[in-house]
Amino acid sequence: MRIYLVRHGETELNRKGCYYGQTDIPLSVCGRQQAGKLGRFFRDIPLQSSVISPLIRAAETAEIIMAEYTKEIKIYRDDRLAEQNFGIFEGQTYQELTKKYPQEWADWNRDFSGYRIPGGESFLDVRKRTESFFFDLKKKSEKEDREFSVLLVAHKGTLGHLLAVSLGLPPEGYWNFVFEQGCYSRLDLEDGYAIIRCLNQSVDGDLGD
Repeated sequence: MRIYLVRHGETELNRKGCYYGQTDIPLSVCGRQQAGKLGRFFRDIPLQSSVISPLIRAAETAEIIMAEYTKEIKIYRDDRLAEQNFGIFEGQTYQELTKKYPQEWADWNRDFSGYRIPGGESFLDVRKRTESFFFDLKKKSEKEDREFSVLLVAHKGTLGHLLAVSLGLPPEGYWNFVFEQGCYSRLDLEDGYAIIRCLNQSVDGDLGD
């Protein structure tokens, strides 16, 4: 199975540098342009299906990409791919958090993995649900041939956890991966092994921009 990994396009809260895991906002103009470029690239890739986060920014990115296809590709939403819920930190910048929630910010930095942000999730909560998603995907790959291709549109957090899980890394392995907006990565599942074919591949050169 070939899995194409795409982080959603830019949003206005990305521009502002806010924590906004499950604050549900659409793409910015730049984000829609990023998705459009990816769509023009992926129209030459024979995809069989797409699995996405339920959040608007991921859904909009996938819909723009899929609009380039002449045949309809089924899009499945999976709650396990949603970004981390930052609870009381949602929609705020680092500077705002240190002033408004100094104790919670200190507690989070003291135990980044295990601390559950009030009203939200912990780093390990996200790891567990991403792990569950990956093992279901791996089971499906055992029933499909190597040419079966899936587009997966999600978030920096869940995509990082997904690669760490696929390679058998501990939760801290998340920090080894960064997913840029407007790019794609590819992970192949072959004979029980996860193989990273490319990471943060720009489509600008492919489009002659």
